[in-house]
Amino acid sequence: MVQFAHLYQVVLRDVDVDLRATFDSGDKFDIGGPGAAFQKVIYRVTVDSPSPEEQVQRLLEHAERGCHTAQSLRQPVAVEIEAVIKNKSAG
Repeated sequence: MVQFAHLYQVVLRDVDVDLRATFDSGDKFDIGGPGAAFQKVIYRVTVDSPSPEEQVQRLLEHAERGCHTAQSLRQPVAVEIEAVIKNKSAG
């Protein structure tokens, strides 16, 4: 968000993001369940700015469009696991 602030002439004194997620942990503990994926994600952005609220809102909308995390959570994304196992024998 900071990188876009100048585009909207927004002065940022402070920005705080609180991220919360809801999920079923049954699969995590091997007791069955619907899967360990998030069921809901909420992120609350608190902005301290002397700039007009309308400009700050436009900045927030731009930042959301450019947020890789938010956009990836909204659409199916291919996920690949690349495991590297190192085993040094003592000896």
